[in-house]
Amino acid sequence: MKQLFRVFAIFSICLHHAWADPIIGEKIYTRAIEIRALPIDVAGQAHPVRLEGILTFMDPATGIAFFQDETSGISLDLPKYSQLPKELKMGSRVIVQGVTSRGLFLPSVAGIDGGIPKIEVLDEASMPPSKAVRGPDLIVPKMDSQWIELWGMVRPPPSTYRNAALTVETEGRTFFVYLPGNATQREISPNLLGAPVRIRAVAGTFVNSDRQMTRRVLFLPSMEFITADSRPEIDDPFSSPLTVFDDLLRAQTAGAGERVKVRGTVLLALPNEGLYLRESSGGALRVQTSQEFSAPMVRPGDVVEAVGWPEASDFRPELRGGLFRVIDRQQPLRAHPESLLEILSGRHHADYVELEASLIGISVEPSGIKLLMNDHNIFFEARIPAMIATVPDPLWVRDSRLKIRGIAENVPSDTLTNPQVSQTFFVRVSQLSDIVLLESPPWWTARHMLWLLVGTLGCGLLVASWAFALRRRVAYQTKIIENQVHREGVQEERQRLARELHDSLEQEMTGVGLQLETAMARLEHQPEAARTSVERARRLLHRAQRETRETIWDLRSSPTDPHVLPSYLEEILQPLAESAGAVLHVTCDVAEAAKVSSGLMHHITRVASEAVANATKHGHAKNVRLNLTIDDSELCLRVQDDGSGFIQAEAPGARQGHFGLTGMQERAGKCGGSVQISSSIGAGTEICFRAPLENESHPNHETIS
Repeated sequence: MKQLFRVFAIFSICLHHAWADPIIGEKIYTRAIEIRALPIDVAGQAHPVRLEGILTFMDPATGIAFFQDETSGISLDLPKYSQLPKELKMGSRVIVQGVTSRGLFLPSVAGIDGGIPKIEVLDEASMPPSKAVRGPDLIVPKMDSQWIELWGMVRPPPSTYRNAALTVETEGRTFFVYLPGNATQREISPNLLGAPVRIRAVAGTFVNSDRQMTRRVLFLPSMEFITADSRPEIDDPFSSPLTVFDDLLRAQTAGAGERVKVRGTVLLALPNEGLYLRESSGGALRVQTSQEFSAPMVRPGDVVEAVGWPEASDFRPELRGGLFRVIDRQQPLRAHPESLLEILSGRHHADYVELEASLIGISVEPSGIKLLMNDHNIFFEARIPAMIATVPDPLWVRDSRLKIRGIAENVPSDTLTNPQVSQTFFVRVSQLSDIVLLESPPWWTARHMLWLLVGTLGCGLLVASWAFALRRRVAYQTKIIENQVHREGVQEERQRLARELHDSLEQEMTGVGLQLETAMARLEHQPEAARTSVERARRLLHRAQRETRETIWDLRSSPTDPHVLPSYLEEILQPLAESAGAVLHVTCDVAEAAKVSSGLMHHITRVASEAVANATKHGHAKNVRLNLTIDDSELCLRVQDDGSGFIQAEAPGARQGHFGLTGMQERAGKCGGSVQISSSIGAGTEICFRAPLENESHPNHETIS
C-alpha cells in the first residue's frame, strides 16, 4: 500500500510540473517584478507563470483583477463575468498559474489560450503593506497595479464619470476611485465628503491606442479602506526635465513622473486657464497653469517653454501646475483639415483642426455662442466665447454650410473598460475669422417645410370639418334615395320577371297546347299524324324545360355567344312556327353578328319569340319571315307574316292579360331603341325592332345579371 501511495504521489507531482512547465527547460516566472520588466513583445510569447501572493482587487463583471507579491503588483487578465472559486476573496493568499501577456499598459498574467488563470486559494490573509505615495508619485507609469496609500480630499464624482464611486484630490491632482460591483456599493458617507482621508487602493491605468496612460485611477476593494485621519506634511514638488510630448507618461519613459519641461508653439492662449501647444513633430498638448497673463503677453504662434507635472487625461496627457515663458515669436500655425470620424478617434485632442459641417442650431448663453453642427449624423459644438461675440452673425442660417477652425476637445465616454472612446467633441473658436460661410441653405429648409405643414394641417382640419358635415347630410339623403331605389327596384324586378315568363314559358305552353289539340283531331283518322303532333308536343315540353333553365341562367349572366346568333334564333323560333303549321324563314347578316352584345342579344331573342308567337297563335299565319340586319351603329329586326292581321287600336293590352306588345315596347325602351308595328286586316303584320349597338352604355339599358 505504501508503494502504491508513493507511485501516486510521484505521478501527481509529474502532472503538476507538466502543466506548470509545458516546455521542458523553459523558465517559469515566479515573481511579479520579473514579469513587469519583460519587453512587451517577449511578454506576448506566453511564458509560464506561477506566482504566490495576495489578491488585492477583483471585479468579475468587468474582468479587472490585481495581484501583489513581495516584489510588486501586477494585473490579471480575466474575461468578463468569469466564474471564479467561491472561496476567493480580496485579501486571500493565492497561487496564480498562467502565462505572460502583453497587457494593456504593462505586462500581465493571463490564462492559457485566453482562458482564466488558475487561482488556488491557500488561506485568508490581510492586505499587504501599502506603499505611501503623494500625488506626483502616483502618476508615474511604474506605479501601475501597485497597492498604495494616498492622502487626499474626498469629492463626489463628476456626472461624466458615473461609474466612479468618488474622486480624491491631492496636491492639485484628481483621481477617480472605482469599487467592484454595481452602484449599490458606491455609497459615500457624508462625513467623508470634504474631509482629509487616507485611502488604500490599487493604482490602475486607462490608456489610449498607443499604450499611453490617459488617466490614473484607483481601484478600491471596499469603503473600509478609506479612513479619516491626521495628514502628514507634504514636501515641495520635484524639479522638471525637458521631455517630448509623445514621451509623456509612457510605461518605459524614465523620469516621466517628475517635473518636466516641454517646448511648443501656442495654438490658443486662454487667460486664467492655460495654453494649447503643438510640437514640431505634430503632437498637441494642453498646459494648465495658474500663471497670470493677458492676451498681448502670449499670442497664437509664440514659441514657449512650459514646466509642470504630467497628468493623465482622457485622450492625451496634460501638463498641470505649469509655468511658461515666451522664447520666440512667429506666424500662427495652420489648422489641420480633418474628418469628423478622425476627430472622434481622440488622436487630435487639444490640436488646432479645420472641419466642414452644416449648421442645425444656435444657442446664445452668458458664456458665449454655441453653434450646433452636423455632418453625416455626427454632431459637435463650435463654442465662441462671449469675449469674441455675443450676437450670432446674420449669415449663420440654419442648414448653411460652414468651415470651422479651432481647438478640438473630445468628450470621453463613461465606459469603464474603454473610456478613451469619444462619443462627441467640441471646438473652441478663438476668432470670428475662423468661421467661414461655404454655402447658404436652399430655400426649401426644414423651417419652411414646417410652416407649410402647419398651413396644410390647418386647411386639412377645415376640409375635414366641412367633409364631416357634408357626410352627415349625404348619409341622410342617401338613406332616402336607397329606400326609393329599393322600392323601384322591386317593382322593376317584378316587371322583368313577368316579361321573361311571358316570352318563354307562355309561348312554349301555347305550342304544346296547339300540338295536343291537333293530335286529338287526327288521332282517329290519322294516327301517324297524331303521333307526330304528340312528338312535337313532347319536344316543346322538353324545350320549355330547357327554356326555363335558360331563363333562370339568363337572369344571372349572358345567355348567348354573338357568333351563333343566327342559328340560335332559328333553333328557338322554329318549334313555335312548326307547332302552328307555319314555315319560318330566317335571314341574318352573319359577318356582323359579333358586334351584338350579349345583353342586346337577349332582347332580340325575346322580341323575335313574341313576334313569331303572335303571328302563329293570333294571326294564324302560314309563313313567317325574320330578317336581321346590322351596320356600324344600329341593328334592325323585321318579322313579317301572312296572317289575318289586326287593328292596333283594338288590340288587347296588359289590362286584358296580354303582355306581348307591351313587353316589346318595354324592351325597346331598355335598349334605347324603338318598335314599329304595321298591320291591317287580311294583309298580315310587320314588326320592326331597332336598337343602337352601344346599348350597354344607355342609361335605361337593362343588364342581365
